[in-house]
Amino acid sequence: MTRRSSKDRTLPTLLVALAILVAAPVATLAQGSMMEKPAIETVEVASTGSPLVAVRLMFRVGSIDDPAGKEGLAALTGLMVAQAGTEQHTYGELLDALYPMAASIDVNTDREVTVITGETHVDNLEAYTALLTEAVLHPAFAQSDFERNKDQLLSYLTTTLRGANDELLGLEVLQEKIWENHPYGHAPAGTVQGLESITLDDVKAFYASHFTQANLLLGLAGGYPGEYPGALRATLGALPAGSAAMRELPPLPQPEGRNFTLIDKETASVGIHFGYAIPITRADDDYYPLMVANSHLGEHRTFNGVLMNQLRGKRGLNYGDYSYIEYYAVPPFTSRPTPNVPRHQQYFSVWIRPVVPTDDRFALRAGLHYVQDMVDNGLTEAQFELARDFMVNYSKLWAQSLSERLGVQMDSTYYGMPYWIDEIDRRLKALTVEEVNAAVKKYIQTDAYEAVMVTKGAKQTAIALLQDTPSPKEYNSEAEPQVLEDDKAIIKLPVDPTSIEIVPVATVFEKR
Repeated sequence: MTRRSSKDRTLPTLLVALAILVAAPVATLAQGSMMEKPAIETVEVASTGSPLVAVRLMFRVGSIDDPAGKEGLAALTGLMVAQAGTEQHTYGELLDALYPMAASIDVNTDREVTVITGETHVDNLEAYTALLTEAVLHPAFAQSDFERNKDQLLSYLTTTLRGANDELLGLEVLQEKIWENHPYGHAPAGTVQGLESITLDDVKAFYASHFTQANLLLGLAGGYPGEYPGALRATLGALPAGSAAMRELPPLPQPEGRNFTLIDKETASVGIHFGYAIPITRADDDYYPLMVANSHLGEHRTFNGVLMNQLRGKRGLNYGDYSYIEYYAVPPFTSRPTPNVPRHQQYFSVWIRPVVPTDDRFALRAGLHYVQDMVDNGLTEAQFELARDFMVNYSKLWAQSLSERLGVQMDSTYYGMPYWIDEIDRRLKALTVEEVNAAVKKYIQTDAYEAVMVTKGAKQTAIALLQDTPSPKEYNSEAEPQVLEDDKAIIKLPVDPTSIEIVPVATVFEKR
């Protein structure tokens, strides 16, 4: 299936060059297999005026495909394709060749997909495409690359997440708890034991069985010549045909009680996450009223949400207070949704951090209070219109670059829906406040959830949570009367944990 957004552009000289770069063995294999193999599904966002060309190869393979005991195999295989040597060039030689083009070959593996991305000037398209297809079709699987990439993933788990980034640590552990005993239930980077058990032969076999034409959604955007997509598809036809069978996920996990995981870590602040799975994706009607409600509650890195205004603005509790109705990739590093991390099962969550330890229970209660207040009282017409109009306009900033627009279009294809940004505009403009409040009542609650707190002195935190005594808040300056009035309910809001688990940070991402 091919989608175009504007007229083709023909550059005969580049077509000739592209024909040359399709090396003889590859070209012969592709042409010889054309009759048996289905065409690679392609998304095109052509832009005749752009001097740039963006390429995205989305393979329907992610951490859900990791074999038991080999957690991290999908991510490691992705790195061995996109950030390793080929049969013709070492990884150092590839980097040297890419440097003058100001280009790179990047990869990201999530729960359901692995995406290889790149962008180059049209003048370099011949040379860049040669390197990209060489990497995808002819990985060398060198032992030195294998050891380097495995060490990189292990370092990400044990140094970056455990030691350097409490935000991502809490986010990843929350997902592990929400999706426990589910294919989503481990980080895409894997587990320490899983990575250590993977062999180079495991990677070779995984690549051969999963990096196939049937698993590939090819994305192209920019000022490429009209003949380029067909020639690139012919080259990628050297991949095995594979099977297009869809992977079935188990039923959505149902939260039972209020379950707390306390990550015991030497840290100066406390990070708080809580959430649970919801049966809604962008392809569902109820996603759009929930989007408005979520924005009212706390859109990522904006200052118009209730959580941000109440916790940070009026109480000075912390830096960031946001909510989400789907997975939001690397929130510390981006201010808008990252494309190409699609999932067929999603979750609602709230993120509150960093909080000084003396305010941790108050901050947790405040977050729960304002979520429940939205459920109990709904949005007023004025609040609805403000959040709805903001999202209609703000969402248009989510696909500013050529590569981002391509990524969003590919996600929309993956979900089987129209272009997401246009769908937001159409759906939200037709919404009513009654529909938003009905969706909130249907999907949002504070009775059952998973909660993760990254904190020093987790045993004391656990005792305080179990005692469930009031947690008064002291202010350094005079607070607003309404703030003090709300605090009367917040400080004694029952948390009543159903379970509490204390996990030393050194054991996180260990297979237990």
